[in-house]
Amino acid sequence: MTVTILEPGSNVVVRGLATRVDVPARAESVSAAILATVFPDRESDDTFVVTLNRCSQENVSGVVEVLAGLLALRDVDARCAREFAGLVARLGVPLAELERSYWVGVERLWRDWFDLCRTVASEGTAELPDMLGGSTSLLFGYIDRVLIQAVARYTEVTEEMAATSEDRRRDLVLRLLGGDAAEANEATEPLDALLGYRTRATHVALFYTGKRHRDVARAFAALREESRAPASLLIQPDAGTWFGWLAYHDGVDPKRLELLRRTAAASGEQVTIGEAGRGLAGFRRSHETARRTAELRRTLRDASPCLCARDLRLETFLLENPESARRFVTDELGCLAEATERAQRIRETLLAWLSVGSQTRAATELGVHENTVRLRVRCASEKLGAEIGRAHV
Repeated sequence: MTVTILEPGSNVVVRGLATRVDVPARAESVSAAILATVFPDRESDDTFVVTLNRCSQENVSGVVEVLAGLLALRDVDARCAREFAGLVARLGVPLAELERSYWVGVERLWRDWFDLCRTVASEGTAELPDMLGGSTSLLFGYIDRVLIQAVARYTEVTEEMAATSEDRRRDLVLRLLGGDAAEANEATEPLDALLGYRTRATHVALFYTGKRHRDVARAFAALREESRAPASLLIQPDAGTWFGWLAYHDGVDPKRLELLRRTAAASGEQVTIGEAGRGLAGFRRSHETARRTAELRRTLRDASPCLCARDLRLETFLLENPESARRFVTDELGCLAEATERAQRIRETLLAWLSVGSQTRAATELGVHENTVRLRVRCASEKLGAEIGRAHV
């Protein structure tokens, strides 16, 4: 049995009208307004957008339930709003911006609600004052309850970060990567103390993309333990990204790099391993190689969750220098780079064959006979003057 909750301001007209609200559409409208007005620089941050969308969905659904008499204001449990507030706090966004996002959302939702009320009033089934009068107090009562919980969570996370100096460490690292703070701390001792990290060591940078801090932190801790790194540093610059560094006094040889690769791959997290570098310059350079390699994921075919910058030097160089890439491809492929149908078929066949490592599997993928693949590979060998056909079977 459904129990109707009669909050002050609730009436039969408002409760009936609430059942006509398209919650998903209104939530999408609220999220879009908040993102465009308050957080335009976060539009490409997928994790941030998803968290905001969940928060908007929860809030619109909660408002509708209160208006419909299905939820008492005292029972509002803003779980997603608290999650969003915690994320905003960890990213260093001011509390005023969080509060502003709610008032932008209220304005958007109120406009949609007013339009619905006006439409119903024009139909002659209810009076506009009856619909707006009671719903106003209910809407603002709901927002007041949610903001209390959101601000409390924001304050809690902010205090936790202040206690561990996480926010100061993140800001300092970002300035170091930009070159702003390094020269002022060349003695490194004060810098090491602020970071809790050894900058004069040899560094390997990690670039993580994921959803949960706990999972990334666990994977990063396993890397440090397995590779016996004396020091480590992990910061979160935005909602779905983490920058990490491991420090070694005795350098990074191929054996240690391979250990890092295996351990990182076993974690299941999406991570990129940068090239090793020493000192503050190496700190920056290792991160830069990890970041640039991570950007290759959008262009690589079937990219592994774990990428290693050292393995993808050529791809990184070519994709960052389109003109050089075109010259390289033309020089290497010769007549096979021509814009003819035959050259294109041979290129596609070579790509499929080199990707899967088998003429049989390449034939299946391309939908042609295995002999066709063999002939095209042989033709490519003749054109390129190389015995590439012996590389795979």
